[in-house]
Amino acid sequence: RLDLRFGLVMGLLLGLCLWVGEALAVQSTTLWLGAGLGAFVVGWIIQFIGHYYEGRKPAFVDDVSGLIIGPLFVVAEAAFMLGLCPTLKHAVETKAGPVAMREKKASV
Repeated sequence: RLDLRFGLVMGLLLGLCLWVGEALAVQSTTLWLGAGLGAFVVGWIIQFIGHYYEGRKPAFVDDVSGLIIGPLFVVAEAAFMLGLCPTLKHAVETKAGPVAMREKKASV
């Protein structure tokens, strides 16, 4: 609603998820259950690794609506890393501040 481009990308991604989900739903219980559990576990691992390097706790810890906003956040961050939507990135960083990445310790 706030940005048509992100809305379109999210619509396409969610449509793709529905298409994959429908294709899995007609398979054997073992296949769709294994795929679902595997995706769930891998997703949580990636999330916590990302939050470790970011140095912040997940937003859903304080507010469950963060689980709904998370996919849009990933799409927006990917767009910002590609140099897209600089005006929106500036507006977000003005309100929330830039993301400070955790410094990696040099191994000797």
